[in-house]
Formats: sequence, structure tokens, C-alpha cells
Amino acid sequence: MGLNKEELLQSYGMLHRIFPEDLHVARPYIHMLQHNQESPKALSLALSMSRRMLASGNATHAMSFLFLCRQLNHPDIEEIEDLSNMARYSLSDSEDDSGRTFALIEQLSDSEGLDFITQGSLMQAIDGETIVRQGEHSRTFYLILDGHVDVKIRLENGELKTVNSLHPGDFFGEYACVYKLPRSASIIATDTTLLLEFSDRSIAQLMQHSTVAGDYLIRTVQTRLVHGMTHSLSVFAELHETDRLWAAEESTVDEFNLGEAISGHQLPRSACHILLFGRAELNLPDGTSVPLTTGTMFGDISPHISLPSQATVKATEHTLVCNIPENIFRSFMNAYASFDQQVQILGTSLHQKYQSARTA
Repeated sequence: MGLNKEELLQSYGMLHRIFPEDLHVARPYIHMLQHNQESPKALSLALSMSRRMLASGNATHAMSFLFLCRQLNHPDIEEIEDLSNMARYSLSDSEDDSGRTFALIEQLSDSEGLDFITQGSLMQAIDGETIVRQGEHSRTFYLILDGHVDVKIRLENGELKTVNSLHPGDFFGEYACVYKLPRSASIIATDTTLLLEFSDRSIAQLMQHSTVAGDYLIRTVQTRLVHGMTHSLSVFAELHETDRLWAAEESTVDEFNLGEAISGHQLPRSACHILLFGRAELNLPDGTSVPLTTGTMFGDISPHISLPSQATVKATEHTLVCNIPENIFRSFMNAYASFDQQVQILGTSLHQKYQSARTA
């Protein structure tokens, strides 16, 4: 249904509080305030943004907000002129863009960003409310405007573990929208939380309009998937959080559909491969087939998990494969005795599976 005029104004006000340096948020917000007959607030915001941009070294952006001040007939002509002179003297090629920005709309025009935000709907969750439940099938994307949530995953032993906390400006639900996956974690409000929710259709349109936004979303999905995997699989149980994040940030994820070959040139050779989601089939040269499930680890990177010569792996449903780079894998093998032991256990289990299949 989308946001009405009042909800849109409220949402942009909260987005500006979260991303005070973001031009794509501030400029539409100023125009909305003006159209809503809140001229004093619009004028004050335009001038404060001019000062903020100038103070942070963004003279060009300061000039654009000073131009807005003139368009809106700001009464403080003397200060505007003084700031304009300072901005002209400060113009350089080395401006600092270090302020926090809303990455999802960063490469969109103001109007395109406004069109995207307008497609959202406001929802409120109370403290302790489950917004998303692990394993459920839904396709909604959420942006936090106010409040906080915990990200919890159900471990192999049944324990519910908190793996992250999200704050205003953070988002979640992108797995389902990008990869059409069941929810990989439960999201629980830790206080009264206000969110903007978007349909997967809105996210698909955003990704079509901006390749940068699409790449950012996909990379975020992949990083969170791998990070979640390091918490849910026993092989990573003893890793320090810094190493979990290292693996999450440096690993890649490949997507395969039913019947597609997974092994071979599709995957990097110098990596450890782990089935993140879905199922696959190991096909041996003698015609024997072995089913592979989520959590299976394989690759030529280690003799423990190497596959038989000329064996192939094929997806038997929609499947995601994580590729952990060789330097990270070997670092974990050297630093954590438990990791080395678990890799050997997983490798032994895999080899036993195809030996049993051959003799069946």
C-alpha cells in the first residue's frame, strides 16, 4: 500500500536522524517540510546542513544547501553569504565524504530514493516480539527506524543463540528477497521498535535501478550467511568472533539451481567449499551417487575433504555454496586444534558415505 504523506514525512525525519550526513535523505526531507507548511523547520535544516557540510570539508555539498536556503528565501542573508564565501575558498578535490550514509539509496537520485522509501509500510514491534522466525517462508525486507533487535539462530543442539544486534539504520530480511531462502534467523525486538517494511518486489526494483545497491545487498547477504554458518556448524565452534568475521568478510558464496554442476571450474580451486543451503549429489566415476546435505565440507585444499578423482558434485535443489579462501582455512587449521579435528571428522564421514554407497 505504501506510506501516506504523514508517514513519509515521519520516516524521512527518522532517517535524517540516523543518517545526518546523507544528502539523499536531507534534500527530500527539506522539500517535504516546505510542502507541509513547515517552512521554519525546512529553512533551519537547510542552513544546518550547510554548516555541517562545510565543517566536514564538503564545500560543494555546502554550496548546494546554501542554494536551497536562497530558494527558500532564508532570512539570514548575511550568514548565508558568509558561508558561501567560506565554501568558495574551501573548494578542493580532496573533500571528505566520511559521514554515515544510507547505502541502499546512495547511488539513486533523490526522486528515485523517495520512490523507494514511499513503497514501505510502517510497523511497530514491542519489546520481546518476534518479527521474523527462523525457517519460515516470507519475503519481507525490514529497515529499522528506531529501537533495536537481536538476531538469534537455532544451533544444532537446539540452543537459541544471539549472534548479532541491529540498530537504527540497519536492515534485515534480505536473504529471503535476494535468494528466496527460508528465514535463516529469528529477529526479536529488544525494546519498542519502529520499522519500515518492504516487499520483495520493491527490493527487486531497487536492485534493477541501482547495480551498486544490488551489489551491496548481495554482499551483505553473503557476509551474514557465512557469519551465521560459523555460529551454527560445530566445526567453527571454538573460533573467536574476530575470526568468524574475517571468514564472513573474505569468503564468497555461489548459487546453483537444480541440476547444475557445482564442482569443477565453477568454484575456486584454492578454497574450502561448504554447502550453506540446499542439497547436492556426489557422482563417482563408477556411477555411484552420494547425497550431500547442508554443512558438507569438501575441496582439494585438504586431503581430509578432497573428493575422489573425476568425481562431480551436482545440485539436487536450489543450493548455496560458501568458499572459504585457502589462507583463512589454513590459518584456522593451524590456530585451532578443534577446527583441525572437526575437518578430519567431516572428511572421514564423507569418505565413509561414498565407500558405503559403492558397496551397497
